[in-house]
Amino acid sequence: MTKGEDSLTGALRETKEEVGLTLSPEDGKLVYSVIGRVVNGVKFTDIVDVWLFEYDGPVSPEQATTKEVAQTAWMTKEQIKELFDTCKLVHTLGYFFTTEGL
Repeated sequence: MTKGEDSLTGALRETKEEVGLTLSPEDGKLVYSVIGRVVNGVKFTDIVDVWLFEYDGPVSPEQATTKEVAQTAWMTKEQIKELFDTCKLVHTLGYFFTTEGL
């Protein structure tokens, strides 16, 4: 988020910037939120808000305004879990597997 920006606005902006998708705010659902946490013994003081949007369409990284994302793919929760379990995703994403609604 940038200064003065709420969580939803930040999520929408980042999605547009990084993967070229324009999502509707009314379609968003906040499914996880935490301020400060300890992950594997490491203390974080960040704010984590996870938004869920229903979307069934192409991802257009070529329409992104940054080059932060090199590759995208649609995956099932099971496929994501396999990547997580084999340490191919950052360990701080563990909340994904314990959060209702994801």
